[in-house]
Amino acid sequence: MKKTVTQLSWIILLGISLCVSCKPKEDQETPIEGEEELVVMTSPLPQDVLPSCVVDSTSFNSWFESGKATENGMVNAANSVTFTHQNNCDFYKWSQQMFLWITSPTKVSGKRVFESPVFYTVSTSFDRNERKLIPHTPGMILSAMPTIEKSVNNHNDSEEGQATGDALMSKDSAMVYYITMVNDVYAEFLSAVSEGKMGGKQFPTTQAELDSIVNYATTKGIKLPDANALAMEIKTSWVEASTISETELANYVVIDAYIPTYEKTPTKWTILNKSVKTKLALLGVHIVGSAAGHPEMIWSTFEHQNNAPSLSYSYIDKNNQVQKVAADTSGNWVLNSNPKDTVNINISHMKFNADSIYANFKTAPVNNTISPSNTTKTKPWGVANVGVPNPENATAAASNSQVISINNSVFNQLPGNDVRKNYYLIGSTWTDSGLPPTGVSYSATNPNNTGSGVAIGTSQLANSTMETYAQNGTAYASGGSCFACHSNYKTPTNNPNSISHVYSDILAWKKQSGTITSEKK
Repeated sequence: MKKTVTQLSWIILLGISLCVSCKPKEDQETPIEGEEELVVMTSPLPQDVLPSCVVDSTSFNSWFESGKATENGMVNAANSVTFTHQNNCDFYKWSQQMFLWITSPTKVSGKRVFESPVFYTVSTSFDRNERKLIPHTPGMILSAMPTIEKSVNNHNDSEEGQATGDALMSKDSAMVYYITMVNDVYAEFLSAVSEGKMGGKQFPTTQAELDSIVNYATTKGIKLPDANALAMEIKTSWVEASTISETELANYVVIDAYIPTYEKTPTKWTILNKSVKTKLALLGVHIVGSAAGHPEMIWSTFEHQNNAPSLSYSYIDKNNQVQKVAADTSGNWVLNSNPKDTVNINISHMKFNADSIYANFKTAPVNNTISPSNTTKTKPWGVANVGVPNPENATAAASNSQVISINNSVFNQLPGNDVRKNYYLIGSTWTDSGLPPTGVSYSATNPNNTGSGVAIGTSQLANSTMETYAQNGTAYASGGSCFACHSNYKTPTNNPNSISHVYSDILAWKKQSGTITSEKK
């Protein structure tokens, strides 16, 4: 694959799995606590949820550049330098503001913040496990690669695509594509570390560290307009816009992009040295960023509401009663053609090997071809159905309620037909006091998984477009958090080499090629 990527010089996409466990486990259906009556949802989100996590109107308006919430208006980045938290909700607010910021339209027609010079695209791996940073210049069109990856052998390995080595298709047989990016603070921090100007033992979290990065960038004539965002890494997933109905497409963030072409047979697709320009519709986003007190970074994920059906989940209503929402068994989903089947789900049909996508591998269905699989969200709000998900929430219902509540709070305050209303926060995870992650998730019943460095918040987080086949069913999994891959579980550390899969590869390229950001002056 690396030789092919090197030859395909036009490819500037990287698919790095930013979240969830590196090795999938068997799906297990587990009863939800209580004997509450089953409710079939008639609206996308429960509107009677306990308002346990809300953003007040004054704060929400302050997020917007104009000082007032406007339809598809420009939102400021969350100030990660002054980030403070009293409870889980503060992390969810940070996540929502960051999502609204990166998807905000800019003054350049048709472009959004993640397409602007504030961000760089991270290339695929080449040569000596190196990756380039591609500046976002005026008029530039992003490029994308399919969700494909060579096999992963340990927590710190990652190539293009999903952590399980699988490729993903929509129900209409359209490949799902990734574009991975880092922001300018991340790039300048890494450059300063490479030149010995900063120590680089962890991602920046303080004003003093940020000042050092800003001063370093200034010496090169580079401005960091949203420096208070601190270091950020994002991964986006896309599908060809032509596969979305015209009536639905207005509900998606859409970009122009280049995608690969293939030589196709029923059981093998080989990437060709040719790209085509098309429009892509945004399906999902991982948002990962450092913040005050959290060098391990805050890990959040968002999905379009039409991606995939959900299995059943519970929440707490305004009367403090537990309600159970039935599994979605109908509807028009991008990644699922048979929502009535809640058993034969998340079964991979394709893997990538030696520059091609293959259908005929050991665990594939008999006589399988390159084809869609039925994707389903087994943990709709990032926690297992039973057990204590984090120290703050005693039940899954309580945790789910907070995430649903902040979604409702944001959607109800976004004016008009703001396209960002169609993307749910699925959840966020981090460690207590920013301690180095151990790679395991919080569990009140396992004393080994309640101590320092365990994943808390929505501690079983997954995105149906990026960790499709590693969702671990509905049950708790010790290695079910983002930190299962993004940590050094043998010797926990917040060193960027352990936290980020792209950091060391970009650093290797930097040392070979010189300044990262010279093209951006």
